[in-house]
Amino acid sequence: MKHFQCGNCGQIMEVPQGVPKPTHCPRCGAPAMMIHRLDKGPPGGRRGRGGGPPWQRSQP
Repeated sequence: MKHFQCGNCGQIMEVPQGVPKPTHCPRCGAPAMMIHRLDKGPPGGRRGRGGGPPWQRSQP
């Protein structure tokens, strides 16, 4: 499950994996631009390597 929070009213929404984020808040009706994900993955996404700024990457 992915968790999103409305920046307007604070409502927390749970969305299954593979489903896009809500287009509006079910409580206050705020638009998608006000809804932010709470449980983001590691920097660099699913690539596994090469994410983040160059000074934080480990050299092989």
